[in-house]
Amino acid sequence: MTPAQARLITWFREHAAAQEEAGDRPRALKVIRGALDLARRQAKIEEGEGRYLFSLLMDIGGLLLHTGQGREAAACLREALDLRDTAEIDATPQELAELRQRLGSALDLAGDEAGAADEYAASLELLETQESASRDTIAHLANNLGMIRRNEGRFEEAAALYRQAQEIFEDLGESHATDLATICNNQGSLFWAWEQPELARDFHLTALKLRRDHLPDDHPDIGQSACNLAAVYHDLGDFEKAGRNYERALAILKRSLREDPDTYEIVASNYATLLEDSGQEAKANRVRQQTEKRVAKARRKAGEG
Repeated sequence: MTPAQARLITWFREHAAAQEEAGDRPRALKVIRGALDLARRQAKIEEGEGRYLFSLLMDIGGLLLHTGQGREAAACLREALDLRDTAEIDATPQELAELRQRLGSALDLAGDEAGAADEYAASLELLETQESASRDTIAHLANNLGMIRRNEGRFEEAAALYRQAQEIFEDLGESHATDLATICNNQGSLFWAWEQPELARDFHLTALKLRRDHLPDDHPDIGQSACNLAAVYHDLGDFEKAGRNYERALAILKRSLREDPDTYEIVASNYATLLEDSGQEAKANRVRQQTEKRVAKARRKAGEG
């Protein structure tokens, strides 16, 4: 590769970063693809120029991930990881941890939870040995891996990972209150799946309080917490509190009914079942009929738009 070509690749990367910062990811992706094509043609891996290709694959993998293209992102990031091994690229532990975190996210997005878990675990292990590692990043990784372990039924491992994330976000303070709420919400879901409804209730209550304290009243995350609490209270036989939380969740979900009719329909159906369980069959029927009309109208409008 000539010095001029190396400078051109550097310019491409800087220009793509500027476009991404400006919010134009499609343009950034187009620019970085051009740089990658140039590097594939000109970089001499055997002469130590693999670093150019490695960095570009990292860039494009991150952009593809942010635009929801998990499979293509995973392919680019996997190529970067393989290149690092075969070309003996001197990547720092932080770079390697970031690469494996991105690869884990891409695999997760593509539906490969087992592969994602391997990459999250590898990234977490690398970061935990670095004194300068971002604690915020470690907490998010622990949360992501915890969700997969919960889905796998490995509840004790999930609980330990969630505790790790919780302790970090508690220590980081108010600026991470909504992150802490997410962890508490996920712990609530874990303990409900683990058939410990009282613990599930306590974590969901904490998540709801944090979200109500730090988010607008109609924020979808508040609706999520209310819905989760309703399900737990329903399971515990506290129909009054379950009903109040279902109603709170539906009031929030109604605002985004056109964008997400499926979630509204599921929550409304659960509310109707609760009403039936508490002997309110007439009200349950009204809820079902009203829901059917609202969801049909929302889907019709979505189809027209």
